[in-house]
Amino acid sequence: MKILSFLFIVGLFVSCNSSSNQLCDCVEAGDEVNRISASFFERLPTKEGEDSLIQAKKVRDELCLPFQQMMPKELHEKAAECEALKITPEQ
Repeated sequence: MKILSFLFIVGLFVSCNSSSNQLCDCVEAGDEVNRISASFFERLPTKEGEDSLIQAKKVRDELCLPFQQMMPKELHEKAAECEALKITPEQ
């Protein structure tokens, strides 16, 4: 379980396109929480799954803490630097 947690945390940090943008890391961590949560609808919940979700929430909460009190203008400026938040229109 410790190895799984370590790999999960490393994966979060490596997967973000803009490692200097903490908001991007926050968004990626939120996506991971959503992915794990959604998996509970596709299979029976397990202790390992619950542990993974708890760990993912902990990582997300730590990464997103600086943005909870941020003013909207500053938040939008940081969001513009994050590839994960860019929306491309479908053609």
